[in-house]
Amino acid sequence: VLERAAAASSGPKRIACPILPRIANFDDLDALKSEPSVELVMVPPDTPIPVQVPGAAGVPAFPALVDEGGTVSLSVFADRDEAAREHAAGVRRLLRLALGDKLRQARKQLPVSPKLALLYATIEGFQQAPGQGPAHEHLRSDLADAALLAVTDGDLGNVRDPDAFQARLQDAGKRLFPEAMARLQLAEQILGLVAEIKPRLESPLLGWAQGNLDDLKAQLEGLVPPGFLRETPAAALEHYPRYLKALSLRAERALRDPVRDQARMLELKPFADAIERARARGEADLPGWQALRWDLEELRVSLFAQELGTRRQVSAKKLARSLQSLG
Repeated sequence: VLERAAAASSGPKRIACPILPRIANFDDLDALKSEPSVELVMVPPDTPIPVQVPGAAGVPAFPALVDEGGTVSLSVFADRDEAAREHAAGVRRLLRLALGDKLRQARKQLPVSPKLALLYATIEGFQQAPGQGPAHEHLRSDLADAALLAVTDGDLGNVRDPDAFQARLQDAGKRLFPEAMARLQLAEQILGLVAEIKPRLESPLLGWAQGNLDDLKAQLEGLVPPGFLRETPAAALEHYPRYLKALSLRAERALRDPVRDQARMLELKPFADAIERARARGEADLPGWQALRWDLEELRVSLFAQELGTRRQVSAKKLARSLQSLG
């Protein structure tokens, strides 16, 4: 159903019906055609989805595919930006549905070692339930799913006809397994570093210095929560080895000079606390908060392990301005 762009309009409701080759009983729509409050639009199979259509009372409307989970629907929005977001998500869902066979094949072919699967299972708190696959299949699934997210990412707003969709589908299909292999190689680095760091964070610190240790543990847990290999954006995950090396250096130096470590920790605390509050409100995945989160990781590298370098210039003042802009 193509909803009216202007709710107050008394114009007819437009309903689009796709013409599919395997459906012949279009005469069932005769009653709908005769309904004065309905405008029925028959859509041929290869018709591109327009960016804009005339709405009721001259108000423009914006058609878009909508991700319904296991399916995709077509709707019309009054807001152009909302339609663009929904359409990209809808195209992405169609691509993922179409790549189902290649995704299953990638899961089977990934050469995951038992040791690596065990390291990941420890982070995940994975316990094999009756009828559930073993730990290495769990890791394969997360890596393949992450690769699928990566190859179906990007600007999909212009994918509005079958040819454009097929082009994106072929490109994503070619890149899926190489992307999964790259994720596996990165996972080996990340999980190896986590395995080295975790035992060192069990070293007891005396008195108030416990706060330093708690902050280190919180940073590690924030970087590698359950599902992090599947859910962390590729652009951020590629920097994880550097983030973890910086965390390791910080732990080593905090044991020698906890006072200096605590001073730097307190400099970062307002930003970490603000991100936690955003997470509690369900806003942490919004672009502005995501940018702040990864800038905070870069600032940690700058303060605690400057020799590792940062991918861009960061400072507490810059983060404070970003936080202020987020309200």
